[in-house]
Amino acid sequence: MIYAGVDIAKADHVVGAVGETGDEVAKPMPFKNSKEGFERCVAWLEGVAETQDDVVVGMEATGHYWQACFSYLTSCGYRVAVINPMQVKAVRRLKSLSKVKNDRIDSVVIAETLRIGNFDETALATDELQSLKTLTRYRQSLKEQIAAVKTHVVCLMDTYFPEYDGIFSNMFGKASLAVLAKCPLPADIARVRESTLEKIVTEASHGRSGARQAAKIKERAKASIGFTLGSEAASFEIRSYISQIGFLLARIAEADGRIAVLLEAIEPLILTVPGISTTTGAQIVAEIGDVSRFKNAAAIVSYAGINSSVNQSGKFELEGGSITKHGSPYLRRALYLAAQGAYRLDPGLRAFYDKKRSEGKCHRVAVMAVARKLCHIIYAILRDQAPFESRG
Repeated sequence: MIYAGVDIAKADHVVGAVGETGDEVAKPMPFKNSKEGFERCVAWLEGVAETQDDVVVGMEATGHYWQACFSYLTSCGYRVAVINPMQVKAVRRLKSLSKVKNDRIDSVVIAETLRIGNFDETALATDELQSLKTLTRYRQSLKEQIAAVKTHVVCLMDTYFPEYDGIFSNMFGKASLAVLAKCPLPADIARVRESTLEKIVTEASHGRSGARQAAKIKERAKASIGFTLGSEAASFEIRSYISQIGFLLARIAEADGRIAVLLEAIEPLILTVPGISTTTGAQIVAEIGDVSRFKNAAAIVSYAGINSSVNQSGKFELEGGSITKHGSPYLRRALYLAAQGAYRLDPGLRAFYDKKRSEGKCHRVAVMAVARKLCHIIYAILRDQAPFESRG
């Protein structure tokens, strides 16, 4: 068997290979990230192995750059495995190459990782699963963008109109956003009648009177001790941010609709678990993909990076430390969110959470333990195609 490793980069890749004993079978070869480059790679592989069955190709999951090469090689009939970079890093240390790094050496290290380690062939997701993964990750990025924009708005308001905080129960609720979109700072409010402010708040509150808030806004703006230099530019910036929030919220709503349709078609049984929402369930399904690629639930726990690290020295061993955080951060986050809802709604998971707390575990650690238990539940649901059954 020949083990070939491809060191992936944005424009140029390198392929190298080792045999059964770990010796290099050919000089590593660079090739372009293009059709011509991929054809060159296939020709090189044909030169080191008699048939496609005699070679397995490995590459690191480096951003998104590996996908085109992966697709081409699999379409040509080659077995391809996408390797966790942490495994390659471990082999690099084993070979005392931690301080030696170039593309040619890296390709051989990847090949050696295949030779000495366990690996599974990687299959590309179906169109529906890939779409679900794309949409759920896109939705998460939109939420992160909104959080960043809100932080900017809060900083500006604290500087130019600190008294605004507390007028509304939520600064980013519909009524408050309507005010901030038109007249966010004291100088803007001074040019607006109280009746106009009341109308803005009332319309955004679907008919509920905004008289109280309008009067409070006027009163606090008049007595504000906020910074005034550059307030016109700051007002423009805040109004722009509010417009941006509206745009991002509209995109999230659109993504939510598409996600719901895809999840219903792919795996609606995930929603039978109490506390798992459509968006969280969709991200779990999308990140796990084909459950058959995992040999058991523990493999999903490891893939999510929520397995506990182990510290050992001599006869002393400490388990239950911090989680490894290897694997998919998207799946890890989704499982944690799911666990937070599940333990509150399911009696069995609540009892498990309470048991962990009684053992002295803090809230975060107990929730993470619930997340690990959820992995076993979700694995069984996806494997057996059976809805969740509470054991509480």
